[in-house]
Amino acid sequence: MSVVVTVLVDNMTFKEMPIYAENGLSLLLEVESEGSISRILLDTGYTGDALLRNCRELNVDLSSLDAIVITHNHYDHSGGLLKVLSRIDKPIPVIAHPELFYPKYAILPSLGLKKLTYTGPPFSRRMVEDRGGLLILSRNPVTVAENVMTTGEIARIFEFEQVKGFYTVKDGEFREDKLLDDIGLIVRLGDESIVVFTGCAHSGVINTVNHALKLTGAERVSAIIGGFHLIDATEERIEKTLKELRRLNPDIIAPMHCTGLKATMKIAENLPEKFREIHCGDKMKIKS
Repeated sequence: MSVVVTVLVDNMTFKEMPIYAENGLSLLLEVESEGSISRILLDTGYTGDALLRNCRELNVDLSSLDAIVITHNHYDHSGGLLKVLSRIDKPIPVIAHPELFYPKYAILPSLGLKKLTYTGPPFSRRMVEDRGGLLILSRNPVTVAENVMTTGEIARIFEFEQVKGFYTVKDGEFREDKLLDDIGLIVRLGDESIVVFTGCAHSGVINTVNHALKLTGAERVSAIIGGFHLIDATEERIEKTLKELRRLNPDIIAPMHCTGLKATMKIAENLPEKFREIHCGDKMKIKS
């Protein structure tokens, strides 16, 4: 049992080849179980242009995908979906939360967004379906393949992992958005351990991993990979995150995208034996 992760989109790249980086995330997951391989695309980046370019450079055939999972509808995770679907040119499951098409906005002064800014998807339901997207919109976990499932809505247990600065419109009302559409993906490596993939972990990376452990009944975490959304976190939140990461004791911690340099350096300095740097064009194999 194994999973191979290829980074198609991230904010950075250090590859000695013409790989494009952009603000966003997209991971190709190839999950091998008893000789069978399931290929899943987790998120699609911002524009789709970097993703398609990097697929050409890395010899990734999008037509071989079995499913696409969108972790949440922010444009830097969903923006490339239509271009990916057009390139696949066949019906394919697109798995997400029912709020995939909700309008989303943000005011985040610490990140330079001082005015109400649209952060939602650049498409409609009809546009996705017209390009072959077979929508599976679910609040509860979805089985994507053997030993692979989404988290569904994530229980918010750890109070220090707060969601602030985001807004949406529901039932004719402008209101604060707690980003309940934020989901993760879980790969089971045998009976005891799991790999947890996050898009931005707006629910909180610790909440996400804790939820995944309870959902699967697994005893340990082999790896946590993806965005941790600590880019504008306080020192207190980062320290509490580090404390819980030590408690969870995963073999690999690979913070990406929206984790932010300060938090990434803290993880690298405090958990050097677990920290892995992974960016556009990089590949990682995790075995049971």
